[in-house]
Amino acid sequence: MSDLHVSTDAARFAAERRGAIGLVTLKGTLDYAVRLTFEEFLDRAFAQCGPDLVIDLLDLDLLDSRSTGLLVNCWKRSREAGGWLGLVAIQRSAARVLWITGLASRIPVYPTLEEALAAAPASVSDD
Repeated sequence: MSDLHVSTDAARFAAERRGAIGLVTLKGTLDYAVRLTFEEFLDRAFAQCGPDLVIDLLDLDLLDSRSTGLLVNCWKRSREAGGWLGLVAIQRSAARVLWITGLASRIPVYPTLEEALAAAPASVSDD
């Protein structure tokens, strides 16, 4: 499987496999202007990597509420497919909307990529 990359003027999205887990990395601004591009990217990443995902939000400058909704949809889609999804973010970052909205209490959020990958269920760890 080749890595998946999408870039706009405001954001960069990438997806790759880390063992049995798909790693999605987001950089830049995730707002209304790139929402449709991000939605299409998530569909492609899910199709390519499967339902077991870690989404890294540490390099975001902005995460708006509509784009947060796409993360929720991806989490639900992952669960419905029998998968697991974890987010990498810190509360004082651009992703603080996860805590403001209460999503951080529903979707697992980890402060580092290493912690998120380590928290993945044993059935979805390295191949």
